[in-house]
Amino acid sequence: MSARTAARTARRGGAGPWLRPFRLLAEVYHEIEDSSVWGRLVLANLWPAYIFLLPLLGKVYLVWTRLVSTSGSGVDPLHVRAQLVQDAATIVFFALVVGLYAIRAPRKGPRSDLRGAAVAIMGTFLLNLVGFLPVPAAEPTTEVLLVSTGVIVAGTGFTIWSLAALGRCFGMFPEARGLVTRGPYRWVRHPVYLGELVSGLGLVIVRPHPLVVLVYVLFCLFQYWRSRLEDAVLGAAFPAEYPEFHARTGRLLPRWR
Repeated sequence: MSARTAARTARRGGAGPWLRPFRLLAEVYHEIEDSSVWGRLVLANLWPAYIFLLPLLGKVYLVWTRLVSTSGSGVDPLHVRAQLVQDAATIVFFALVVGLYAIRAPRKGPRSDLRGAAVAIMGTFLLNLVGFLPVPAAEPTTEVLLVSTGVIVAGTGFTIWSLAALGRCFGMFPEARGLVTRGPYRWVRHPVYLGELVSGLGLVIVRPHPLVVLVYVLFCLFQYWRSRLEDAVLGAAFPAEYPEFHARTGRLLPRWR
């Protein structure tokens, strides 16, 4: 048994019974990933890229079917165009995520623990719950639709810019792959999350229901927690450079530490 496997086994011994199957599965996955260059390429790059390729293809298909179904149907063309703009921004976002996963650099330090992974997953996917909430459907006014679309597209556009600046250092979990100081990282340490918070606010604007607001607040809390975990990871991985970077940038807004 390798030292890495022994350490993982020791950690698993302290886990609750309901966590042990997940830990065991993660350990097998990581053992294969670390076994060779091909293992890392497939499991650390191509497999997560494929996972995000599925919603990308699904979104493209939905946009196509929506365009076909609304053509000549009498649906307000302004609503159709607003939805199309939002969908286009989402497609660019997913396409960039797929590409970055495929080319991202190896970790520079330990991998995320189970808590960090859980927080990252919640922060990434929590807003998707809005589509399944028992919230009455209501047609937004033109003004509300335009404001919501503007906020969503602005937030998604900022997220896309941030991801492009992050480049090969991209990852979902709190793991170090490099210290990025270009683009929006000149002012804030977690611009991807800032863009996602803005986009989520656009969703609240168009669906101002208490349940939607609750999900959004939880989403904000998870993203804040996520940012704190990443600060700790990057501080440990880059002890010489990170303190200065931390001192001159805000967490999610400039000057907000």
